[in-house]
Amino acid sequence: MELTPNLGLKKPGLTDNVLISDINENMEVLDAAVSEIQKGSTSIPNLETTDKELAGAINEVNNKANTIQQQFTAHLEEIMPHKYFDNGKWYRWGFRTTGGEPEFIYEEVL
Repeated sequence: MELTPNLGLKKPGLTDNVLISDINENMEVLDAAVSEIQKGSTSIPNLETTDKELAGAINEVNNKANTIQQQFTAHLEEIMPHKYFDNGKWYRWGFRTTGGEPEFIYEEVL
């Protein structure tokens, strides 16, 4: 008797006797697998998210993408979004255009 590669279901050969207990075991494995899929709770152990359930991980990635999009939009709207430290003082800097010409701007941060 062979086993299926993914779920390990019992797969009788053409000359094997078929046992009801083997069919019932296969049904239990299939029922459990389908139940996990229906719940959307298939576990993905090496997924790099806090939530290891598929639906939860997708939501987590979507929320993170939305947060990054909001931060990026805010960064683009800020005229001086960058900071640097020089000679014991902090400065903000950025770029703008004046009369169609690009201009580097900065100011000391108090």
